[in-house]
Amino acid sequence: MGRIPQLIVEGDLLPEVWEASIVRLWNEGIDSSKETYKVEEEKDTIREASMLMVVKKPFEQPMVHMGYEGLMSLNEYVDDVIKGTKDYLIGSVYDYTYHKQLFEFEIGQRHIDQIGQLIQKLQQSSFSNRAQAVTWMPWKHYDVDGPPCLQRIWCKVIDKELEMHTLWRSRDAYHAAFANMFAFIHLQKLIADKLNVKIGQYVDYSDSYHVYGQHFDSARKFLKAIETMKDKKARWVNKSFLDRYVRDEA
Repeated sequence: MGRIPQLIVEGDLLPEVWEASIVRLWNEGIDSSKETYKVEEEKDTIREASMLMVVKKPFEQPMVHMGYEGLMSLNEYVDDVIKGTKDYLIGSVYDYTYHKQLFEFEIGQRHIDQIGQLIQKLQQSSFSNRAQAVTWMPWKHYDVDGPPCLQRIWCKVIDKELEMHTLWRSRDAYHAAFANMFAFIHLQKLIADKLNVKIGQYVDYSDSYHVYGQHFDSARKFLKAIETMKDKKARWVNKSFLDRYVRDEA
């Protein structure tokens, strides 16, 4: 009987946990398929597992993995999520943005700031289990080409630390997950600052955590590189590296 493997990865640092998740997905995942974004095809071949990742010290340095291929756009993506810098592309390039879904969730003529509500709830009752934000619109998202992968954010203050949980229905482990985690940890920090508490652990669960078939060769090279490059300091670097990286590339 075929079953999707249920995998768990824990660690102190973001690059540590993401790296370990790719290793475990590749070694323990199953060959599977999913609906494709490509108009001319029916499905994509993937390597798949469900993945629970726990980052115990999410804002501690080093935060960046040199093996992530989207290094140059990480800070830009944080701004997309937190500031809505690409909301104007909804309808032409994107079906949604996470900023729009979380900060300006639309129901009819209403626009709901779910993050604002979440913060207000925790200001009123830091131990509440009701501080959450959702993205899925059942009246809409079954019929769009690219529905949200993130489904829900849940937060709670434990011992004066803000813990954040994120739930994803589907995720490109190799090309998207690291950027997602990097950005949402920054959102976690923003919320923690508003509440005047420290940032606690970040918990991330994907129902389908996968590598696409067309990226299998890249994933193999990544795994070979981390096996060869024993020094973690060469693989994991401080966030300040991004400023130098972007400046040098400009």
